[in-house]
Amino acid sequence: MEPRATGGPTCEQAREVTCAVLAAHGVTGPDADDALLVVTELVANARRHAGGATAFRIRCRPPEALVQVSDADPELPVDRPTPADVPGRFGWLMINRLAQQVTVETGPSGKTITVVVAARSAEEGGQQRFAAHHGPRGNADRTCDRTGGPPDPTHDRADGRAQGDDR
Repeated sequence: MEPRATGGPTCEQAREVTCAVLAAHGVTGPDADDALLVVTELVANARRHAGGATAFRIRCRPPEALVQVSDADPELPVDRPTPADVPGRFGWLMINRLAQQVTVETGPSGKTITVVVAARSAEEGGQQRFAAHHGPRGNADRTCDRTGGPPDPTHDRADGRAQGDDR
């Protein structure tokens, strides 16, 4: 399926904000990776199916992070299972498997999908889980640091396209 008009934040912009907010709270490893996958899928689906995200927000309060993506299409997301040899259509399933909670609110101006994911800081056992599941790795191997470190955790878009809220 070809993407429709693509407004709002790009997947890369949403991931940058997500990395900054999570890093500001010491969230790394699998919890950060899971949150980044959820953000990428939500924003990509909004861009592909609804003309782009009309709002994006991430709020981190360890041991959880709340991700919200709004778009202008009031249609509910659909789980469309396909054969394993057909690419795509696994995003909504993946979001639901990685999430602790998923809600979809619809209205005349579109929908907002809210996803709660685990976001444990190192003090809360995030690093121990990382080491237990993936073995010891240096900082350069973590998702948020692959491009030379996370963006400034105070990053906020003046145009409202993407917003990190770590209060």
